[in-house]
Amino acid sequence: MRYLHLLVLSIFTYLFSLVTAVTPSFAAEQIIFRYGLFEQSLPVADLRKYAETEQVSSDLQSFLKFFNREEVHEFHQALQIKMHLDLAALDQVLNTELAKQILAGVSSGITRGDKAGVDALDAGVLLAAHSQDGLGIISFLEAYPSKRLVVNVPTALKIVSQSNLYPTEIPPKDNLSSTPVWQLEVQYQKFATQGKQFSACLFGDSVTAELGNTLGKDTFNFALNGLSGISLVEQLNLLIPTKVRCEKAVIAIGGNDAWYGLTDQVFANKLQKSISLVRNLGSRQIFLIPAFYSTVAASKDPRISATNSRVEQINAVMNQVAAKDNIPFELQQIQSLNQDNALKDNVSSEDGAHLNNEGINIYRQALLNILGK
Repeated sequence: MRYLHLLVLSIFTYLFSLVTAVTPSFAAEQIIFRYGLFEQSLPVADLRKYAETEQVSSDLQSFLKFFNREEVHEFHQALQIKMHLDLAALDQVLNTELAKQILAGVSSGITRGDKAGVDALDAGVLLAAHSQDGLGIISFLEAYPSKRLVVNVPTALKIVSQSNLYPTEIPPKDNLSSTPVWQLEVQYQKFATQGKQFSACLFGDSVTAELGNTLGKDTFNFALNGLSGISLVEQLNLLIPTKVRCEKAVIAIGGNDAWYGLTDQVFANKLQKSISLVRNLGSRQIFLIPAFYSTVAASKDPRISATNSRVEQINAVMNQVAAKDNIPFELQQIQSLNQDNALKDNVSSEDGAHLNNEGINIYRQALLNILGK
């Protein structure tokens, strides 16, 4: 049964990081987890009800009883995912060889009576992305072209373990650009922004990625989970040939650089290179956001984040780079999230290294204030 807990929290995260109103004629009514002769079924309607009201059915309760409090919160948050994507760019991405290879891998963990696994996933993603809710776990399941989605647990767990979603070494290293998921996310960004001009662009890690594209129609959020100065340079090098233009830009990195163990010199060099590359996107104003602290408890857990003392040192380096390049270092704008060089508990997520809804709203408003300058 513990496999079910790992699967629910991991396989959906993997699937929907791949592509990070149409009503289908068929839709998954049940998601079934199969482990050898053992099966457990969960109605999709129960998931939607739980996502919208937090009411737990008896079937869902049989899953959640194996979760701890933090994992229940993570699961509920995952069900809130609603990505409103550029549909033309999504269609282009799904037609790439990389996407087909990834979907083929994912489909191997889904048991069907026919050979249409990849086509079914493709159709489910596209139909869900066209829906009023946008692409998310619930909308995908409701669009999947079969009444049952049967997940082979051992195979699915193997896929998750090979996806590089979770660090296998502590502290982790930035190998994002070598992972298919990262490559696909950047490919989508290239298709979605090619030749376009934005009033503002956001570059950052998972904290900024949580905002989605919610800062206005003329902005684009390029933030990616796990990003550091290393992978930001690689991302920008791939974006520049697309001729995307950003009048203003926000760079919000540093937390992962501290966690990955980058030296001050390497971080400074990568940050300066990133600033230079962002200027090649036509940015006339660039703003640096300091690395986010974690809560006191999270900062003591190397599986979650760097120590806050290391984050503080990274921010000192960032401040020096900002002064050298004569660009604003917006420390005060997000200071209300912190207390004594640590993230406040009341604005942090359950893991202590990200923001809850209140924290996200404070951060969003801070960015709007910065971009309004």
